[in-house]
Amino acid sequence: MVSGKYAVLSGAIARQQALANISNNLANVNTTGFRKSRAGFEALLEGSRQRQRSEGINYGRVRTMGIDFSQGPLRETGRPLDVAISGQGFFKVRKDGQFFYTRNGNFYTDQNGTLKTVEGYEVLDGSSQPIQLPLLEGKKIFIDQAGVISVDNQPTNARIQVFTLSDPSRLTRLGASLFQAPQGVRSEPTDQAAVVQKHLEGSNVNMVEEMVMMIDTQRKFETNLKALKNYSTLGEKQSELGTVA
Repeated sequence: MVSGKYAVLSGAIARQQALANISNNLANVNTTGFRKSRAGFEALLEGSRQRQRSEGINYGRVRTMGIDFSQGPLRETGRPLDVAISGQGFFKVRKDGQFFYTRNGNFYTDQNGTLKTVEGYEVLDGSSQPIQLPLLEGKKIFIDQAGVISVDNQPTNARIQVFTLSDPSRLTRLGASLFQAPQGVRSEPTDQAAVVQKHLEGSNVNMVEEMVMMIDTQRKFETNLKALKNYSTLGEKQSELGTVA
């Protein structure tokens, strides 16, 4: 009976972690460039070990918390330095000598003409170098689908490059829309994705889908809690029987 109690407890903890993840997705439904996460569950014991060693009882846990990099909706902003990616890939940015990746294209230029994110990260070109622009005040800015920037109808040498990664599944989330790649994951410039000016990509969280998942996960969590309560009641009854002379 004790093993069964721990099995139910492990299931409750796993569902609680899944609920926390769903809540985080819902909290970022309006966050630019946010990518939702999905919890993956696993049983700790293989079939043969479950039958032979634990008498059919198994233990569950959250195995992975994978990031879903599917496309989010594009919304028009009208702002010339807002850009979105249509297709697969990321903008590559840098801060303090470290490289990061994002789908949030809400950019601006600082006093030196360096293109940056709102958090102060430098936006990089195809050579992984910061993008420098001339003074833009009062000028017309055009960014084509390849990311090439023109100012007052004159092309510049600046290009906002989209990068693909050799294994996006290994990216680590840093904040709402920023990611970092571990060693061994390579980035390469790509021309397969389009840069869309005056647009930003929204979160890929579907509120209705998340709410349905939350209700289902909450019910499973409550079922585990009821089972735990039943185990506790049985344990109390056993203790009472054990004291009968």
